[in-house]
Amino acid sequence: MIVNESKPLYCGSGFDDFHTSYKGWHGYISFIVCVLGTIANTLNIIVLTRRDMRSPTNAILTGLAVADLAVMLEYIPYTIHDYILEESLPREQRLTYSWACFIKFHSIFTQLLHTISIWLTVTLAVWRYIAVAHPQRNRQWCGMRTTIITIATAYIVCILVVVPSLYLITSIVEYFEMLDANGKPLSSTPLTQYMIDYERNIENKSLNSIAFEQSLNAVNQSNIIRVEITTFSTKSNSSSLLSATISTSPSSLSSNKNLTFELNRNVTVYRLYLSELALRNKSLQNATQLIYSVLIKLIPCIALTILSIRLIMALLEAQRRRKKLTTNAVNGLKSVTNGKAQEQQLHKRKGSKIFEKEKQTDRTTRMLLAVLLLFLITEFPQGILGLLNIVLGRDFLMQCYLRLSDLMDILALINSSINFILYCSMSRQFRTTFALLFRPKFLDRWVPVPANEDDRQTGAINRDDISALPNLRQSVHRSNRMKRDRFNRSMVFEQNAATTTQITNV
Repeated sequence: MIVNESKPLYCGSGFDDFHTSYKGWHGYISFIVCVLGTIANTLNIIVLTRRDMRSPTNAILTGLAVADLAVMLEYIPYTIHDYILEESLPREQRLTYSWACFIKFHSIFTQLLHTISIWLTVTLAVWRYIAVAHPQRNRQWCGMRTTIITIATAYIVCILVVVPSLYLITSIVEYFEMLDANGKPLSSTPLTQYMIDYERNIENKSLNSIAFEQSLNAVNQSNIIRVEITTFSTKSNSSSLLSATISTSPSSLSSNKNLTFELNRNVTVYRLYLSELALRNKSLQNATQLIYSVLIKLIPCIALTILSIRLIMALLEAQRRRKKLTTNAVNGLKSVTNGKAQEQQLHKRKGSKIFEKEKQTDRTTRMLLAVLLLFLITEFPQGILGLLNIVLGRDFLMQCYLRLSDLMDILALINSSINFILYCSMSRQFRTTFALLFRPKFLDRWVPVPANEDDRQTGAINRDDISALPNLRQSVHRSNRMKRDRFNRSMVFEQNAATTTQITNV
C-alpha cells in the first residue's frame, strides 16, 4: 500500500464554492464598472484640467485619473472575451496565440498602471500632509513644477521596475488538448520543448519517490501476492470465470474506445505560463513576488496608513485651533468701544476670510482622506495575500489566492472608478466647475434672479455665475451704476447739510 503525503489545507471548500458562484457574475459586474469608470475618469480629467482648477493637488489627481482610465479601457475587452463569451466561443477560438499575447500584455499593463496609481496616491498623501502640517513651506516644497516632475518620475520608475520583471517570468506555451463532446479538456500535453522537459523531470521525481515507497513495502506486497496466487490455483471454477471475464473484456473496451474517439476531438491552444528562466531560477520567482507584495502593496499601504493618521491628527488640531480663535474673537467683540467699531469690523472681515480658507482646506483634506482610506481597504488585503504566497508556497496559491483573484479584481476596479463620486460629494469647487461645464444652456432661463440689492450684496450671483449667464450681466452693471449714483447724491446732501450747520453756528 502506497502512502501519499497529504497536502496542507489552507482554505476549505467554501472558497471553491464562492469562486464558482461568483465567476458567472464577475464578467457582467466588471463590464458595468469599467464602462461607468471610463465615463467618470474622463469627466475627472476634463474638470481637473480647467484653468481655474489648476493646482498641485489637482495635477496629482489628474495623473491618477489618467492611469485609472487606461485600466478601465484595457479591462473591457478582457472581461468580454474571458468571462462573458466564455461559454459561446469554442476552446480553440478562445485560446489562440493572439489572445495569449494579449493576456501577457494585460498582465503587465494592468499591474503597471495599478502600481502608478498606488504611488501617486502616496504622493498625494505626502503633499497634503505638508500643506496641513507645514503650510509656510507648502509653496516651496510642493509647487507646480515640483509636482509635475514627481508625477513624471512615478510613471518612469514604475515602468522600469514592473515591466522587466513581469516580462521575464512569463511565456506563451503551446498545448495539445483532447476535448470531449462538451468541449471540456480531457488531457493536455505541452508542445513547447522546455515545458516537455520540465514535466518529464517532475514525472521522474514522482516515479522515484513512488519506487522508494514501494521498496519499503515490498515484503507486505509479496506476501499478499503469494496468498492471491494460492487462492487462484486451488479454485478452478473461479479461474475459469476469471479467464472468461478477461477474454471478453478487450472486445467491450475496444468498442468503448472507438465510441470515445468518435466523440472526442484534438485541438491546439496557447496559454500563458512561467517562462523557462523562471522555472530554472526560483530566486527570480521569489524576487518578482517580493516586488509585487512588498514594494507595490505593503510599503505603500504602510505609508498611507501613517500619513492618514497624521492627517487626521492635523485635522483635529486645526479644529481645536479654530475653535479657540473663534472664542477669542467673540470675547474681543464684547470689549470694543464705539470709537473703534470700524477697525473691529475690518478685523472681523479678515478673520472670516481666514476661517473660510481653513474650512476649505479641511474639506479638501477630508476628501483626500476618503481617497486614501479607500485605497487602503482594497490594497492591504492584496499585499498580505501576496506575502503569504511567498511564505506558504504553491499550495496557498492554488487553494486561496487564485480563488480570490476575481474578488480582488473587482475591488480594484471599484477603487479606480469611484473617485468621481468622492469629488462631487466633498468638493464644492469641483461641483461648481462641473455644473458650469456640463449644465445645459436652456436651464439658465430658470436660474433665480435676486429681487433686491441685499441679495446681490450677499453674493447670490457670484462672478462665475455672471460669466456663465451673459443675459444678466447688463442688469447687474445697471444696478451697480444706480447704487453709485445714489451714494454720490447722499454724499452731496451730507456735505450741504454740514455747510449749513457751520453757517448757522457762525
